Amino acid sequence: MRILRRRPAGADANEIAMHAAKSSGGGRITAVGTVVALAFSGYSLWETSLKQADLTPYVTGVVTYERDRTANLSIQPDGGFEVLAVPITIANSGARDGPILALQLDVKNRSTGLTARFEATYAVDGTYFAAKGDKRPKAPFSALVIAGRSAWTGTVLFYPVSYSDERALTPIAQIREFYDAMRTKYAKEMEGVSSISALRARHPDLPEFADADAFEAKVIQPKGKADITLKLVVPAPSGWLDRALAAQVPPITLTFQMPDVSVPSMLDGEFVRLRRVGPET
Repeated sequence: MRILRRRPAGADANEIAMHAAKSSGGGRITAVGTVVALAFSGYSLWETSLKQADLTPYVTGVVTYERDRTANLSIQPDGGFEVLAVPITIANSGARDGPILALQLDVKNRSTGLTARFEATYAVDGTYFAAKGDKRPKAPFSALVIAGRSAWTGTVLFYPVSYSDERALTPIAQIREFYDAMRTKYAKEMEGVSSISALRARHPDLPEFADADAFEAKVIQPKGKADITLKLVVPAPSGWLDRALAAQVPPITLTFQMPDVSVPSMLDGEFVRLRRVGPET
């Protein structure tokens, strides 16, 4: 006769507990794996589709200065428009497209304190620098849309739109009227000559010469240094979520110095390469 042994009372309970513990541990591992997978999927979705445009501009050290004297005298300032040709790269590290409405340069003359706002006016390529005068090919600069995870590179011509002393943008036609009025006013002092320079040599303290100096003022001068700040103008965020997630585009400031170039050579259309210097110099 077979004798049946009875298990200890706690044996079944111990096995059940061990089995439950193993099942519980496996469940936790599965849950952790699920959470990690969801987090990775969410991050991948953010990086590839949802991340706001993140624009970063770059400017090389090769910035060229010239004077544009092709405009009509009714709008052209004395000595022509100051023009800065700037090679720019704009990278978009976000997933969404990054629109750019305009590009601006804020320029400050280190010596005189004169400041000016320049705006992107034309886009050019290498042929622009090989041609002469009004034969130089250029296309109007338009708004940019930089696709996600891409970059745009181009050379942009910046023209001045305002100066801290607005007399620097006085058209030549108005300046001529100003000098004609001086010749009439100071006819006796000029003693029969018509040269304003001769009048200045004899009477350098006349108040009108302050205006004359302002007419000729430029923000970039031979041997002078200037701080140039590039700003990207982008559309305002359309909603609260865009405002919360939108990345600000920080401006970049570089300091440049013009070599000792004669003004007549610039008036003849010569390009001048500005030298990049440290901001502390």
